[in-house]
Amino acid sequence: MDVLTVKDVKDIEAFTGGEQPLKILFLSQRFLFPMDTGGKIRTGKILEQLSRKAELTVISNVESPKDDPYLPEMSRLCRKFIPVPWKETERYNLKFYLKIAAQSLSRYPISVLNDYSPALEQAVLEELQRENYDLAICDFLQSTLNFRRVKNIPQLLFQHNVEATITQRHLMNAKDPVSKVFWGLQHRKMMAHEGAMCRRFDATIAVSEKDKERMEEWFSASHVFDIPTGVDTDFFKPAEGVREKKQLVFTGSMDWLPNEDAMIYFVDKIFPLIKQAEPETTLKIVGRKPTPSLLKLTEGRGDITTTGWVEDTRPYMAESAVFIVPIRIGGGTRMKIYEALAMGKAMVSTSVGAEGLPLAHDEQILFADDERAFADRVIELLRDREHRRRLGETARQYVYDHFRWEKVADVFLDLCRQTAKG
Repeated sequence: MDVLTVKDVKDIEAFTGGEQPLKILFLSQRFLFPMDTGGKIRTGKILEQLSRKAELTVISNVESPKDDPYLPEMSRLCRKFIPVPWKETERYNLKFYLKIAAQSLSRYPISVLNDYSPALEQAVLEELQRENYDLAICDFLQSTLNFRRVKNIPQLLFQHNVEATITQRHLMNAKDPVSKVFWGLQHRKMMAHEGAMCRRFDATIAVSEKDKERMEEWFSASHVFDIPTGVDTDFFKPAEGVREKKQLVFTGSMDWLPNEDAMIYFVDKIFPLIKQAEPETTLKIVGRKPTPSLLKLTEGRGDITTTGWVEDTRPYMAESAVFIVPIRIGGGTRMKIYEALAMGKAMVSTSVGAEGLPLAHDEQILFADDERAFADRVIELLRDREHRRRLGETARQYVYDHFRWEKVADVFLDLCRQTAKG
């Protein structure tokens, strides 16, 4: 990866009014391209804006040959990129389950162990020895083991979720004794590790005020700040000339457990209620790596399409009458919600699904937290085109006025400067 020249750094100084740009080392365990998950989009868009006002070095795992075509894209996000070779473990086979069994014996949560790499940790330490930085940022709680030996530099943790909220909700929704024991242990470990990390780092950035309050309450964490969720309102905008179908759509990474749970729950419990009232309704589930459980549930259904990974989610949203977010498990904030609202889509969500987002019922969104109510809200929107139009137009304007990425990145940079100064 090419390194920017001295002129590039001077351009940054000129852009910031002559002030010396902040020099930041940023660890993103997962390679950021393609930006096909909420976390990647949030991090990537913030770095894209941040790189205009700060001097950024990014370290990431890179899986070859899968990631190779995207390597040139990193020049949009940083002055210097350090790739660390890596191979993702294939899921849902014997080796995968044996690994989980072994990891269950550790004092660390499984998701934290999965994102630790001796090579990644060494790359961070070597770069901090090689150059002087003002600030080191760890993206996601799961990557924090790679920062265990980082010293003598201000450190910031970028938290996209309160991870203990997710393990807690998995525990609450567990049905069988084995799942209850597994999630009970994972929740206890996550509470301990997440609390320790929120207190260890010099500052923590949360993605909602609710997440910030939860970290302070659960972990006695201080120096926790929140930033709004952003959206690219030039990319996500109402599609002209597209006729809506009597179709529902859900977008998201389908290998993320809260998304899988949401779709299995919706197909099992809510979709049949909608079909009773509106038999012609169809469902599109759009997102990478649908799990075997979800594929088995939807197999052979002419009224349900599971797309897998797609290059662009916008056509699927544009042709759908209602965007659904039936999430029961989760934390942080859902990027998919602002993307759909920016496109002017009418939406029904659970309270958990839109948790942390400042949205009002029947102004930008409709809320429903039980199966019957969720189905009734969807049916109402399917039947009332004017209600869909009003919700969509109000939501689009609200998101455009408050949540563009430029505004989010400015808040993020201010928090970086505060942390670097101590």
